[in-house]
Amino acid sequence: MQSVGKVDEDFATKLVDWANITRVTFNEGAIDELIATRRLVHIVRAYAIFNDKMKAINLCINRFDDITRQSFAELYEKIDAGVAVNEENPVSPTDETDEGKEEIPF
Repeated sequence: MQSVGKVDEDFATKLVDWANITRVTFNEGAIDELIATRRLVHIVRAYAIFNDKMKAINLCINRFDDITRQSFAELYEKIDAGVAVNEENPVSPTDETDEGKEEIPF
C-alpha cells in the first residue's frame, strides 16, 4: 500500500483475513479457487485508483466464474461489515462512466 500511496491498515488487515479464509477453505477442498497474494496487490492498486474498496475487489475478482465471484465478494462483505456495497451498478471493466465518450474501435 505504501508503494501506491494508499495506506489503509484496516483494509489491509481485512484483505489478509479474507485471503487466509479462502486459502484454508481451498486447502480443505471446499472450493476450487483462492485469493492469491498477487490478486491482493492488484486490489490495492485498484483501490489506490478508485478509492472504493468494493469496486477494487470486484474488478480484481472478475476473472472468476459468477458463483465464485459472488461468494468471494459476499465473504469480504462479511469480514468488513462497514464496506459500502453498490448493488444497483455491478462493476465491469467495460462500463462507461462518461456519456458521449467516443468509442475506440479495437
